[in-house]
Amino acid sequence: MAERVIKLYYLTGTGNSLKIAKDLGSKLGSHELISMPHLIKKSDTVIIKGDIVGFVFPVYFAKPPVFIEEFIARAEFGQIDYMFAVINGGGLFGRALKLFETLIKGKGKTMNAGFMIEMPGNHPKIAVIHRKMQEEYFRQESVSVDMIADIVGGQIPYTARNRFEFFESVFAWLSFDIPYYFSTIHMFDKFLWIDDNCVNCGTCVRVCPVNNIVRTDRRPRWQHRCINCLACYHHCPWKGIRLECPWKIFDFMPYGITERRYRHPEITLEEIIYE
Repeated sequence: MAERVIKLYYLTGTGNSLKIAKDLGSKLGSHELISMPHLIKKSDTVIIKGDIVGFVFPVYFAKPPVFIEEFIARAEFGQIDYMFAVINGGGLFGRALKLFETLIKGKGKTMNAGFMIEMPGNHPKIAVIHRKMQEEYFRQESVSVDMIADIVGGQIPYTARNRFEFFESVFAWLSFDIPYYFSTIHMFDKFLWIDDNCVNCGTCVRVCPVNNIVRTDRRPRWQHRCINCLACYHHCPWKGIRLECPWKIFDFMPYGITERRYRHPEITLEEIIYE
């Protein structure tokens, strides 16, 4: 019997999705790990096919990232026996799986399975309200990946259910309508700015998945193609990039509390660099 062709497509800003994709791939056996931003940079035409095809990506504002919507719209789909998605985030999943399934249906394809994994939230204004320790998220991720690998390996239909999708969607709409709007028009970088800690090292340029940042003589400059991954913010070694808070819900918090930086401890900076 011929070996199955397994392809795992991922989008990551701080390593969570990459960690999940790597762990899942190691359980499934021979596979190809594919960065969606890298793929778009290399070719104008994106063709997706294989025996088993999976998408691993974060959830932004209880929805799939705008980048994912654009990637699927651009892609051409070939023969696929089994397709699935693994979404992850700080717990505000809303209708993200259903919205992604709608995108896939729009391409004339069917999603066979969908999964949700809670990971440490990497949006500094949202992560501050998490109640769990990072280690607890990582332990749960390991258990979830084992379960997902069994289902995907057996090509079993499965859809995770979010009991709170309506309330989460309404909460996200009421709380994050402004940043989500700027995300849809690639202007989320409007809320990012440079302080005096910046030494113009270029790390932010290297980790940006869509080449949205250029180095000038003095400081990096955003080009308004932002996809809201916040890789530039989290990976700045000098903490020289700041995020203005357009969420009134967080106005009561001292500014320093919402300045946390994050990268998955088992993912290196080199693995995230998109050059």
